Amino acid sequence: MAVNLKTMIRRLLMAFVCLIVFNFCHSQTIVNNQIEGNDAIIKIENYILSNELDSVHYLISNHKETPYLNQLFRISQNLNPSYSDYIKFISRLEVKSNISYEIISDYINKNVAEPRSIKDIDLDYVNIKWSQISKLRDDVTVEEASKIQTDLENYINRFNPNDVSVRKAQILASTHQIVLYIIQREIDKGKKLCFDNFKEAKDLGDKELMIMSLYYLCDFLLFEGKLDEYINTSEQSLEIERTLPYKSSYYSATLVHIIDAYIFKGGKDNRVQALLKELYDRPSTREQSYSLYAKYLGTIDLKSPIAIGIFRQFKASKLTEFSQLIEKGAAEVLNPNDLYQLQREISNTLEIHGFLKDALSYRDKTIVLTKKIYSQDLANSLASYKVKQAVKEKDLIIKHQKERTDLYMVIAVLIAGLSLILIFAYFKKKKQSKILEEKNKQINITLKEKELLVKEVHHRVKNNFQIVSSLLELQTKGIEDEKALNLATEGKNRVRSMALIHQNLYQNKDGLIDFNEYIYLLVNELTSLNTSSNKVETNLNVQNIYFDVDTAIPLGLIINELITNAYKHAFSANKKGKLNISIAKIDTDNYKLVVSDNGSGLDSNLDIKNSKSVGLRLINRLVKQIQGTLLFINNDGAQFEIIFKNTETRKIIM
Repeated sequence: MAVNLKTMIRRLLMAFVCLIVFNFCHSQTIVNNQIEGNDAIIKIENYILSNELDSVHYLISNHKETPYLNQLFRISQNLNPSYSDYIKFISRLEVKSNISYEIISDYINKNVAEPRSIKDIDLDYVNIKWSQISKLRDDVTVEEASKIQTDLENYINRFNPNDVSVRKAQILASTHQIVLYIIQREIDKGKKLCFDNFKEAKDLGDKELMIMSLYYLCDFLLFEGKLDEYINTSEQSLEIERTLPYKSSYYSATLVHIIDAYIFKGGKDNRVQALLKELYDRPSTREQSYSLYAKYLGTIDLKSPIAIGIFRQFKASKLTEFSQLIEKGAAEVLNPNDLYQLQREISNTLEIHGFLKDALSYRDKTIVLTKKIYSQDLANSLASYKVKQAVKEKDLIIKHQKERTDLYMVIAVLIAGLSLILIFAYFKKKKQSKILEEKNKQINITLKEKELLVKEVHHRVKNNFQIVSSLLELQTKGIEDEKALNLATEGKNRVRSMALIHQNLYQNKDGLIDFNEYIYLLVNELTSLNTSSNKVETNLNVQNIYFDVDTAIPLGLIINELITNAYKHAFSANKKGKLNISIAKIDTDNYKLVVSDNGSGLDSNLDIKNSKSVGLRLINRLVKQIQGTLLFINNDGAQFEIIFKNTETRKIIM
C-alpha cells in the first residue's frame, strides 16, 4: 500500500509539472502568434500598396479572420470596398515613416474612384481627398495639392449647396485656400474666410469644424501680433474640445500653442501649470510637454514652489538632473526637429540660470543635430526639385502640343462648316472663343501657382543659407586662432552674398536680380563688418542692370572678394579710403565690372592668375565661369577690371 501511495504521489507531481510546461508553451505560442500576426498585417498592407495581390491572398488565407483583415481583403480583391475601408487602410499607411506620401497619393488616384451617386454627397470620400490635399501640400508640392483640390471642388459643386453634408464638405475644402492665404500672408482674406467658416460650422452644430476654423484663425492673429486675441481664441477652442466625447486632431497643437503664448507673455502661472499637466498626462503628448516645461523653468525662480513641484514631478533634485532626464526620455520618441527644439530650450534655460558649461554642451548638440537635419533636407529638396522640374517641363510640352493639335482640328472644322452655313460657323466660333477663354484662365491660375512655388523655393534656399551663416557664426565664437577665424569669417561673408541673391529673387516676380539694389545691400553688409568703415567713401555706379541667377551668384561672390580684400589690405589708418564700384554694358554681348581703391596697390610682380591666395583663386574660377577676362592695374591703388559675357551669349558659345 505504501509503494502504491508513493507511486501515485510521483505520478501526480509529474502530471502537475507537465501541466505547467504545457501552459507556459501555450502562452508563448499565443504571444508569438500575435507578433507574427502584426507582422503579417504590415506585410499585407505593403503588398496591397505595391499591387502584389497573389501574396496578399496567400497571407490573408493563412491568418485568423478579423474585421480589419476583411476590409483589406475587400480592398485587395476590389469587392466593393467602402470609403470607410479605404480611410482606415490609408490612415495606417500615412503614419509609416518609410513610405513616401507620393506613393500613397498615386495609390489613392488609381484606386479610390469618385462616387457614382449623384443624389447624396459622400463625406467619407470628401475626407479622403481632403486628407490627400493636406498631405500633398505639406509633404510634396502646393501644385499637386491644387490639382486634387480642383477635382474635389468640382465634385462638391454637383450637389445641393443647402444640404447639411454639402455645407460641411465646403468648409473642409476651403481649408486649402486658407493655407494658401497663410503662405501668401493675405491676412484680411484669410481671417474673413475663417470667421465665415466658424459661423457656418456653428450653425451646423459641428464642433470639430468650429475648432478647425479657430485653429487656422490663430495663424493670422499671430501674423498681426495680437497675442491676447490669439490666447483667447485658443482658450475658446479648448472650451469646445471639452464638450466633445473625444479629442479633435487639433487638440494637441492648440495646447502647445497656448502654453507657449502664456509663457511668452508671463504671469498666469496657475493656468500654465494646469495646461502643462494636461499635456503631460496624455501618453501620446507627454514628450511634447518636455520642451515647454524646460522653457517655463527659464522664466521662474528655481527655488520657488512651482519649480520644486516640477522637479518632484520628474523625480529630479535640480535643473541639470531634470535636463538629463527629459532629454533621455524624449530621445527615442521625438523626431529630429522636435528633439532639436527640446535641446535648444534646455540650453537657453541652463544659460538663464547660470549653468553656462551645461548650456554650451546642449548648444553643441543642437548644432550637430541641425547640420544633420538641414544637410539631409537640403539634399532631398534639391534632388526632388530637379526631378519634378524635368517632369513638369515634359508634361507642359506634351500639353501644349496636344492643345495645338486640338486647335488645328477645330479650325479645320470651322473652315469646312463655313461653306455650309455661316450662322453655324459663327456660333461655333463663339463657343470656341469661350473655351479658349476658360483655358487662358486656367493657364493664368497655373502660372500663379508656379510663381508661388518658385518663390517658395528661393525663400527656402535663402533660409538655408541663413542657417549655414548662423552655424558659421556660432563656430567662430569658439575659434581663438586668428587665421582660422579669418577663414571662417570669409566663408560666412560668401554665404551671405549668396543669401542676398535669393532674397532678391524671392522679392522679384520676373526671376531677375536688381544688381544696383544687390550691390548696395552687399556693400552695407560688408561695411558693417569692418572697423575702418567710417573712413571709407564708397561710390557705386550701377544703373538699371538686371542679371539672372547664373550670372548674379558668381558676380556677387567676385565683388564680395574684391571688397573684402580692399578693406583688409588697401586702406591705412591715417588716410581716408575710397572704394569705387561700377558695372556697365559695353556692347550687345559684354559687360564690364570695375572695382578700384586708393590704397597702396598690390605687388607689381604679383601673378594674379597663379596666386596662392584663396580669394584670388576663387575670383579666377568665378571669372572663367562667366566666360570673362580679368585685368589688374596699379593706378593710384588697386584696380580690377573684369569683362564678361551675358547669359545668352555664354549658352551659344557652350
